[in-house]
Amino acid sequence: MVISDAGIFNTYEKLLPKELQAMPDIQKQLSMVKHGEGGLSIFVGLNGTKEELGLKASNYWIFAENNFDELMEKYMNEEREKASKKIPLLFVASPSAKDPSWEERSPGKSTLSLVSFAKYSWFEEWKDGKVTNRGADYKELKQAFINSALDVVMDVFPKITRDKIEYVDAGTPITNTHYIGAPKGEIYGVDHGIARFSPELNATIRPQTPLKNLYLTGQDVFLCGFAGGLAGALTCGSVILNRNLHLDSFLLAMKTKYINKKLKDE
Repeated sequence: MVISDAGIFNTYEKLLPKELQAMPDIQKQLSMVKHGEGGLSIFVGLNGTKEELGLKASNYWIFAENNFDELMEKYMNEEREKASKKIPLLFVASPSAKDPSWEERSPGKSTLSLVSFAKYSWFEEWKDGKVTNRGADYKELKQAFINSALDVVMDVFPKITRDKIEYVDAGTPITNTHYIGAPKGEIYGVDHGIARFSPELNATIRPQTPLKNLYLTGQDVFLCGFAGGLAGALTCGSVILNRNLHLDSFLLAMKTKYINKKLKDE
């Protein structure tokens, strides 16, 4: 039995032998999905405590305007130089602000994690370059995206200024390809357009594959993100064990809550 968390594209197009890749049922599944957009991750080290910098243990989704669909479409269809000058959507979180032991371990320091999207094609010409040494043009383009993201951060968090930034670096879609094997730099697996949620696709792409004893798990069989990956694992485990692990998890949570309450009352 083989359980693959490598994603549907890597599993079917890279790990299977050619003769199995060509199976009609395999090709049908591949035809129903497309690669998600590439991810852009930026990591920032700051001088200052969370209080001094105005950071909280919260997640922030920052959009330049209200119509998200138009915003995303316009951004992803820009030329890379223009796109790098203004990032219109950004996820911001402070891992250090969420860590109660952080101040004890790293006094006077803070961190930020920034996530957005970027097209794989914007960086594709450097995909065969050496990691951490892809050349001056690549670094210049990457720095342009970094600067745009920092402009957004400093606008939303006015206590964060340039002189507070001690370290910053970014991972582009080709970084994701190198480190996590994402074929097109996607961090959320297959695309999450409307087609992803059609009844036909959900009835066709499941943990069970057209090959006996090969199973898919993770984001691509359920939903993107950590919660989606976990739910995909529960779904895959349910198939293999022939029991509803989602229900088991719910019942275990209820039982734990009951026991904890009983102990507290006693």
